Amino acid sequence: MADTAGRTRDDVDTARPGPRLLVQLAGAPGSGKTRLARALATRTGAAVLNSDIVKSTLLDAGVLWSVAGPAAYQTLFALADDLLGQDHDVLLDSPSHYAFIPDSGRRIAAGRGARYRFVECACADPAELRRRLAGRTPMRSQMRDLDQPPPDADAPPTAIRLGEHRWQTFGPPDGHLVVDTCGPFEPVLERVLGFVLGDPPGP
Repeated sequence: MADTAGRTRDDVDTARPGPRLLVQLAGAPGSGKTRLARALATRTGAAVLNSDIVKSTLLDAGVLWSVAGPAAYQTLFALADDLLGQDHDVLLDSPSHYAFIPDSGRRIAAGRGARYRFVECACADPAELRRRLAGRTPMRSQMRDLDQPPPDADAPPTAIRLGEHRWQTFGPPDGHLVVDTCGPFEPVLERVLGFVLGDPPGP
């Protein structure tokens, strides 16, 4: 894999010929999706689409909580499709608690002749998760602390809960990469870059 550090978008595109990329970064709140997405964008020139920005904007516009979630995902995938059509790589920064999310990503990527990659961020340390959640300025759609739902949430989540601050992640049927983000960041970034920019996974 070519080192893309410090290169411009044009440099990266020249170093990585081939089809565009659609990358889904999934995981629980505080698991490191957004930090990883921004670092990947810097290294690859990809555009980042953050579900919380879209959902929070919808809530600010008066959309009900029960409608804002599905509408945010529809908007996210429409934007991803459009950006791929403009020859941009795309990073989707959102949880993936429902099967339609990887299904939609794979369908859009196939329709644009793009490669689809799915990365799940995981951190099993409650103290670290709590530190991360407390250290950010929460958007309207985001949790304030472990087990503290966003202020607009008017019903329990329908995602399948697996444990403390853990919900089932739906990935593509051919598998995906899971990275532990509790440790040093740079090795995680390099591992994800290798997965995203490398050869397609085997059967």
